[in-house]
Amino acid sequence: MAFWELEQRRSDAIALIDAERAWTYGELAALSDQAVAVLGASRTVGFLAMPSTVEAVALYLGALRSRQHVPLLLQPDIDARLLAALVAHYRPDWLALGNGSAMDGYAAAHSAGGVVVLVREQPAGGSAPHPDLGLLLSTSGSTGSSKLVRLSYDGLASNARAIACYLALREDDRAITTLPLAYSFGMSILNSHLEVGASIILTDESLVGRDFWSLARTHGVTSLSGVPATFEMLRRVGLERFQLDRLRMLTQAGGRLRDALIETFLDLSERMGLEFFVMYGQTEAGPRISYVPAGRLRQKVGSIGIAIPEGELDIDADTGELIYRGPNVMLGYAQHRDDLALGDQANGELRTGDLARRDEDGFFHLTGRAKRFIKVSGNRVNLDEVESMLSAELQRLVACSGQDDDLVVVVPGEAPVDAARIKQVIQQRYKLFPGHVRAMAIDALPLLPTGKTDYQALRRMSEARDVRA
Repeated sequence: MAFWELEQRRSDAIALIDAERAWTYGELAALSDQAVAVLGASRTVGFLAMPSTVEAVALYLGALRSRQHVPLLLQPDIDARLLAALVAHYRPDWLALGNGSAMDGYAAAHSAGGVVVLVREQPAGGSAPHPDLGLLLSTSGSTGSSKLVRLSYDGLASNARAIACYLALREDDRAITTLPLAYSFGMSILNSHLEVGASIILTDESLVGRDFWSLARTHGVTSLSGVPATFEMLRRVGLERFQLDRLRMLTQAGGRLRDALIETFLDLSERMGLEFFVMYGQTEAGPRISYVPAGRLRQKVGSIGIAIPEGELDIDADTGELIYRGPNVMLGYAQHRDDLALGDQANGELRTGDLARRDEDGFFHLTGRAKRFIKVSGNRVNLDEVESMLSAELQRLVACSGQDDDLVVVVPGEAPVDAARIKQVIQQRYKLFPGHVRAMAIDALPLLPTGKTDYQALRRMSEARDVRA
């Protein structure tokens, strides 16, 4: 049973809650089928700009339920030029965008709840999408690439089941949208809660706003999820003061959470009686790959844990690269419309691009990215390793960028940056000439829409001279 088979849940159970009302599983099933009916009976590809609204969720689920229509999920505020480039590249049969949107070659076919569906006036031509293809997502961290991840129906369903299993999600659970639904982590929260017949509160309110916490308290949120930037925010606002009586779980993914912050939230979780899960994944796995069981996190701080149910982790003996195998691995990538007709090219195996080690208990630890290296004075330097070491040494968030013979340490926040201290620590630890190390202070790290650090933007910034260093 897949999460989109909504009629298999109690029809009167609450599926979604928005600013206006609560929607039952029975109502959501009917709305989903109505939303997709306008797209016709042919096998199609479309773009769905995905706000946190019932209408957008209904169209997403309706496309999966139909097994005819394959959506690419996009951020609702996608740049118009980027959207036009993607349209030219993939020639989608339909577009679901915000009200008032228009696109040459497309005619409005339906409008409801802030979503307007535009249908292509002339056939796109070419082969139909492969029968197993259920969903398209942008590659992780992409800011404009046309490279897409092809996810299968079975892969999406299996990942939702696995997440629901290891988190022990229940029918009485309630999540809230703290992340964009077009981002694989945000999407997986929706999918896994629907899998067990639980509820999701849809909102675009920020965690730093009073309205978000009012919604969370009023509707009895049981879990909060986020990327590292989310947890930095939660630390600042002070989670305990919001008195969320039904809260039972915190989950984190989308990048490495610094060890000190894991310890902070472990202590908080013990005081509040919560379970705290640290997880690892990639869009190419739809997206969850591993997790640290809540009861082992104190002993395994810094680990990405063990493989999810039905999955397997391994390390390439020659390169040290982490390899994941499981039913949720993508079919492969797409570079243009014709690639959507391709079948399974990955064969259930994903080379993650992350370097890792396995400890004596079988838990995995990331040691860096295969491509996040520069050479300084002829020495190969792992930027992720330096980043992690400095964060622990300085007890504050840092990010590393740069190029050969120019290691740049970027420190966000208002506190002054001790550039001499940073250079001294790096020199002592790695025996690097301090003249090749720069420290740069900025107000806040540039972030991708997913909440991850935008390293491309950091590199551009690092080409400028030091700021307040």
